[in-house]
Amino acid sequence: MKDHRNDCIVTSFTLISILLSLLQIYWFDGIVGIGIAIWICYTGVKIFVESYNVLMDISIDNHTEKMILDLAHSYKDIKKLDDISSTPVGYQYIIVLTIYVDGNMSTFNSHRLADSLEQDITKLDKVYKTIIHVNPI
Repeated sequence: MKDHRNDCIVTSFTLISILLSLLQIYWFDGIVGIGIAIWICYTGVKIFVESYNVLMDISIDNHTEKMILDLAHSYKDIKKLDDISSTPVGYQYIIVLTIYVDGNMSTFNSHRLADSLEQDITKLDKVYKTIIHVNPI
């Protein structure tokens, strides 16, 4: 999409420059050339930063991490949270979280709790998938 958008912008300004050159307004061609060069540099740097963040396994932003922790703290049966980590998948993240529940809680109930939390976290925009490990405390 970005490539097509850039092609449209560059082609449009080039066409305007050519049409103005036919009317003997030559100075506009230089301005368009400089503008196109700046636009290409800007979009190149932007694409580089986005690609770099994905390739370097950047972690999820602090705001989204806080939202995830707030969601987990809203469950009264979760006694402790530990080891939250994220792995980028394209422009979203896989979240891995360890929760601690009462050791007397049945395995079925603890996994139902984890499944519910997984569904709530996966509804967030930047989250692709959530994996929750349950430990007794």
